[in-house]
Amino acid sequence: MLRLLPVMKRALATIMLPLLVAASLHAQEDAGITLRADTRVVQVDVTVRDSSGKPIEDLKQSDFKILDNGKLRPFTIFSVNHAGLDSVQPLPEPLPERPALSPNTFTNIGTPPPPQGGHSTIILLDGANGWFDSFVWGGKGIQGLMGKLPADERIALYVITKFQALLQVVDFTADRERLRRAMATFIPRAMEPAPPGMDPTGDGHGMIEALVPHGTPPDNKFTPQMSPREREYFMRRGSEAVRLSFSALAERLSSLPGRKSIFWVTEGFPPRMVRDDPAWDKTFTNLNDANIAVNTVDTDGLGGPGRFWGPGGIISMQMVAERTGGEAFYHRNDLDSAMAEGITDSRSSYTLGFYLSELDGKYHELKVVVNRPGLDLNYRRGYFARTDAMRDLAARNTELESVLVNPLDLTGIGIVATVETKAENLTVRLRLDPKSLSLTERDGVWNGKVEELFIERNDAGGQVARVSQTSRIQISHAAKANYQRSGLALTQTLKLAPNATKLVIAVRDSASGRTGSLTIPLRSGIAQ
Repeated sequence: MLRLLPVMKRALATIMLPLLVAASLHAQEDAGITLRADTRVVQVDVTVRDSSGKPIEDLKQSDFKILDNGKLRPFTIFSVNHAGLDSVQPLPEPLPERPALSPNTFTNIGTPPPPQGGHSTIILLDGANGWFDSFVWGGKGIQGLMGKLPADERIALYVITKFQALLQVVDFTADRERLRRAMATFIPRAMEPAPPGMDPTGDGHGMIEALVPHGTPPDNKFTPQMSPREREYFMRRGSEAVRLSFSALAERLSSLPGRKSIFWVTEGFPPRMVRDDPAWDKTFTNLNDANIAVNTVDTDGLGGPGRFWGPGGIISMQMVAERTGGEAFYHRNDLDSAMAEGITDSRSSYTLGFYLSELDGKYHELKVVVNRPGLDLNYRRGYFARTDAMRDLAARNTELESVLVNPLDLTGIGIVATVETKAENLTVRLRLDPKSLSLTERDGVWNGKVEELFIERNDAGGQVARVSQTSRIQISHAAKANYQRSGLALTQTLKLAPNATKLVIAVRDSASGRTGSLTIPLRSGIAQ
C-alpha cells in the first residue's frame, strides 16, 4: 500500500499542477511501501486590493516577488484563483464504507469529510472573551451577513463557549435561513452583561433588550470585580480556549484543497496572551500548514463598552490576522458588511509556490511585493523549513486537548467502539483499523504504541470523569494475519458518572501522530 506523508498529501491536493518530487522508497517485509519526500512545497496565497478595497485580478507572475529572510526567492508555481461556477475543483475522495453496526456500537469510519467544491467559510463567534452584549452584537452582524453572501458561499458556524469549548452550531451549508435561525436562537452560557451605562449601540437602548429574542437575559448577573489572580486565570483560560479551537479547526480543514477562511468574531484579549505563550507559535504553524487565513472582526465596535479583559484586544486580533495572512476589521459597527468584504476578498487570490531542497529546521520570514504601487497585500508571513524528523516529532506531539474540543470526529485512526454498562461501570471495547497504525518489526515481533483518552461529559459539556492510558502493541508473526484482518483490540472499563451524557474517545498513534476520535451518547444511546 502506498502512503503519502501528510505534508505531501496537502501539497498534491492544494496545488493542482504536475509535481515532480525527488523521493526515496524503502520497504520492510509485510510493512508496505512508504514514500518519503526530500523536497517541500511552500505555498503562499496572496489577496490583493487597491486603495478602495477592490480586489485586483489582472496581475501576472512577473508582477510578484518573494523575499525569503530578505533574499529573493524564485518561485515556479503560480495561479490566479477565482471561486465560482467556473472554478476547477477536485473530486472528493470516496468515503470508506461504513461497517454494519450492532446495537451499542459506534464508529468514526465513513464520517463525511468537509465540502470540497465551491467556496467555504467558517465563522467562529467568541463566547469566552467578552460581554454578553458584544456576543449578541456579533450575532446580529452574522444574521445580517446572510443577505450579502454569494449564492454558492457555504458557511459553517462555530461558537467558543466558556464551559463547552468549541461547539458546531451549523455545519457547512448555503441555507441562509437555517443559519439565521441558528444564530438568532443560540444563547451562550455564563456570559456577563456589560455593567449599567455601557451601551454599545450608541442609540440609547440596551443591547440585551433591543437585540435578544423576547428580551431573553443571560443566565447569570454581573459578577463582582475579580481579584487580579482570578482575572489572570480566567483570561488565560479564555485565550487558551481560542487557541485550542484554532488547532482543532486546522485539523478539521487540513485535508481541504485551496485557501480556507476563518472569521473570528470577538472582543479579543491583551496581546501578551499571544506574545508570551510559545504554544501560539505552534498553532500559527498548524494554521499556515493547513492553508488557513484567520480574519478577525471586533465586536466592541465604535461606542462599545470597555473591553471585558481591558485594552489591547485590537492588537491581539491584528497579531492573529497578520500571522496567518488574514485581515483585521475594527473601529466599525457594520459587522455584516465587514465580513462580506472579507469573504469577497478571500474568493479572489493568487497562489505563489516554491520548492525547498534544503531544510534548515528554522523559521523563515516571507515578504511578498508587487511592482504596482498603492496595493494592499495579505498573505502568510513565514514558514518553518522543518526536516522529516521535526515534522514527525510535531505530529507525535499533537495536542489531544485540541482533539477533545473538536466537535467533529477525527478519522486519522479508524475506531469501532462497543459499549455496555453494568452496575456503575462502563466497559468500552475498541477495534482500531490496522492500516492507520504504525508498527516496526524487531526479532520477529511487530511493535507499536497508542495513547488513549476517555472523557465523560455532562449536558453542559463539563468534564465529569477522565481516564488516560498508553497501550503497547506486540504482534507475533503468527498473530499478524489476524491483526491485519480484525485490527487491534483494546478494552477499557470506566466508572460511569451519574450525570454523564456522552463519552469522548481520542486515540493517537505515538509513532506517526495520527489521531482518531469518537463521541458516543450515553444513557439514551446505550441499553441499561
